[in-house]
Amino acid sequence: MSQHLTAEQLRSAAALMTGQTAGMPAIDRRKVLQGMLVGAAGAAFTPGIFGQVEIPPGEIRLMFNENPYGPSPKALAEVAKMLPKTAYYPGAIEEDLMGLFMARHQLDRKQVFLASGSNEGLQAAMMAFGKRGKVIAPTLTYSPHLNYAEKLGVEVLRVPLRQDMAIDLEAMARAVDDSVSLVYLCNPNNPTGMAIEGDELRSFCREVSRKAPVMIDEAYNELTDKPDDSSMVDLVRSGKNILVTRTFSKIFGMAGLRVGYGMGHPDIVSVAKDHVMAWPNGVGLYAAYHSYLDEDFIDFSRDKILQGREMVTATFRRHGIEPLPSQANFVYANIDRNADAFKAEMAARNVRIRGSYDGYDTYSRVSMGRIEELEVFDRVFSEVYGA
Repeated sequence: MSQHLTAEQLRSAAALMTGQTAGMPAIDRRKVLQGMLVGAAGAAFTPGIFGQVEIPPGEIRLMFNENPYGPSPKALAEVAKMLPKTAYYPGAIEEDLMGLFMARHQLDRKQVFLASGSNEGLQAAMMAFGKRGKVIAPTLTYSPHLNYAEKLGVEVLRVPLRQDMAIDLEAMARAVDDSVSLVYLCNPNNPTGMAIEGDELRSFCREVSRKAPVMIDEAYNELTDKPDDSSMVDLVRSGKNILVTRTFSKIFGMAGLRVGYGMGHPDIVSVAKDHVMAWPNGVGLYAAYHSYLDEDFIDFSRDKILQGREMVTATFRRHGIEPLPSQANFVYANIDRNADAFKAEMAARNVRIRGSYDGYDTYSRVSMGRIEELEVFDRVFSEVYGA
């Protein structure tokens, strides 16, 4: 059996991943993807086994902030090429990929590191600096790394949000004293989707980073109104006591390939790298390299996600619900009823959304799906909410 994908397989796979199937014969997703894996890796998968990694037929998945249009066709092609070579550890691709980050952001090698998804980078920094003192974070934010660190004895001081659900930068700044070893922010914040204005956050970082390192999770930066202005990479470039993390799981549509990276002051990067445990995913690195260069796919994804965000916002508003102003690939709103019960009712109709977060029991978060999936969400939401 050939160990290389045919041109027809690659075209079909790329069409599946981007949704650009117009004018093509009907495609059986299971057969195409199963054929890819069998042809590329020479492995025989039974339909039953392979079905375990698929989304159940008819299910609409709007709870994990993924990009359903990814990965890019170019990334997909590189994955296909690399599957027969996965017996070997990755080589120069690590430096090649970091070279792209360095060139785009005008950084040097000591200011950049790779991780298995940005979550590993966040976790590494949490464990490294959490041993030295307290960690400051908002009460409602992305928190798996915070929760993990707390289980291992790190003290995390959580600062309440403002009344408008924005991160309270003034209160966070006041909380920083000599006992604090790290300050964490997610911008745009998850699950609220709200972004801190660039100059406001820049001023905060300049002030606070004199006392403790500031770590900013920029997982959704590419989806903000002003990505360059919203990012704090310029402070990294100027040598401030800052760490910025990014991921290939969101706009790049590579959540299953686990690639992330950090950019920061050389001293912070050095400490964080010492706590990164996992070896990078070689296949993911190749996919990331080519995805990072695929501007057409990035623009396509951004346009579709923003269109979807407007649709979900409109759905909420038709029912008298004003969602928080999102600059991410999800929308967060107070539906004024138990969010977990509502989530269960939606799931019973094959639409999966998020339920309550950290005491915000009446707020629901809806991630972006394909446009046709969000049309179904609109109908099902109306049925459940109006019941």
